[in-house]
Amino acid sequence: MPIVCGTDLSPASSGALAVARALAAQRGDREVVLVHVIEDAAANPANLAELGARLSAQAHGAAGPGPEVRAELVTGPVDPALVEFAQTSGSDLIVIAAQSRSEHAARLGTTTAKVIARTHVPVIAVRDPAPWLAFARGTAPLKILLGIDDSATCDLGIQWTVALGHRGPIDVVLGAIYYPDDAAAHYGLPARTLVDADPEIERLIQRDLIRRFGGSAAASRVTSCARHGLGRIGDHMIELARDLQVDAIVVGTGQKTGLDRLGSVSSVIIEDAPQSVVCVPPQAIVVTQTVPVLSQALVATDLSQFANRAVPYAFALTQPGGQVHLLHVVKEDAHVDEAVLLRRLAALAPVGATQTLTVHIARGDEPAVTMAQCAARLGVDVICIASHGRSGITRALVGSVADRLLRLTRLPVLVLRPA
Repeated sequence: MPIVCGTDLSPASSGALAVARALAAQRGDREVVLVHVIEDAAANPANLAELGARLSAQAHGAAGPGPEVRAELVTGPVDPALVEFAQTSGSDLIVIAAQSRSEHAARLGTTTAKVIARTHVPVIAVRDPAPWLAFARGTAPLKILLGIDDSATCDLGIQWTVALGHRGPIDVVLGAIYYPDDAAAHYGLPARTLVDADPEIERLIQRDLIRRFGGSAAASRVTSCARHGLGRIGDHMIELARDLQVDAIVVGTGQKTGLDRLGSVSSVIIEDAPQSVVCVPPQAIVVTQTVPVLSQALVATDLSQFANRAVPYAFALTQPGGQVHLLHVVKEDAHVDEAVLLRRLAALAPVGATQTLTVHIARGDEPAVTMAQCAARLGVDVICIASHGRSGITRALVGSVADRLLRLTRLPVLVLRPA
């Protein structure tokens, strides 16, 4: 899987090529493919020969110990041609200069966002080659801000970053931008402020960021940072990167098009960030580096015989020595003997279980909302619940707690169905 380096034959592209060769050498690759795209090859044959000569000169200028550089002239519109070449050649990484100031060739840097919107493989948009070269040679760690949100592409960005850390030294800051009212609703906390930072919310978010990243060998070099937002997430992420003085920003991209790109986090970052940017698209094939560890589970029961059957499954899912939170939701105005309820809940623990059981009673008129908020606040890894399996008109009128819970939480949910 060779690294493809896109070039517009500018000095900036030569820096991107140096990064591509250094990363290829680190990976043990034998070659890097240097690609220049010509939009209209038939218009001027003499110009074609000149561009071919300049491309060869740039490739030979990178000669030295390490992978060979294979030069390729490709015709067509710049961004689709480069992306298609990477795909057909089996490449797993595109390296491109984020900014180019060539006077004689099309500015590849101005098409970086378009390449990212089309690509099926991760893209490194290089602004400063020096940190990447030092990282690849093992002389200095690469400081990365990894943007974290609830998207699936974020998981790919995490796995890509972990893989990078297996090849060389990295310092990772997990960054998240939150809006106080949304975050308060997510955790089931009162919204104390809309414009200022909330320390309790930030503590919970930073805990969840570390859990989301997972346990890896480089965990001691991983920190987390949550920052409240008032405007575009992309702008806040750039500010955070500046304050942290990172070398690169890693983000997943949903590859939005048209007017939707105006609010795209990755689009804002790639256009305005002074650092190098790594974008991981949703179609990227990224080998899983870390397996999720389920150390805490939340299981909810209404204390019916069927609902109680979900409790042993929560213990089965969590690793030995983990923790199971057993939750019972009552109406806000319900008059109950909580001491009795707590004893009944505690009695549901399986015999011989090695996990710690903690019982909770929460008040709320919407059980699914209360469960989702409790799960978020407690920081569990998985939720277990029994579903009574209503269907048809009953489901339409009454609704399904399990169905609503699935829509409210991003956590995996094990639903126990009736026989």
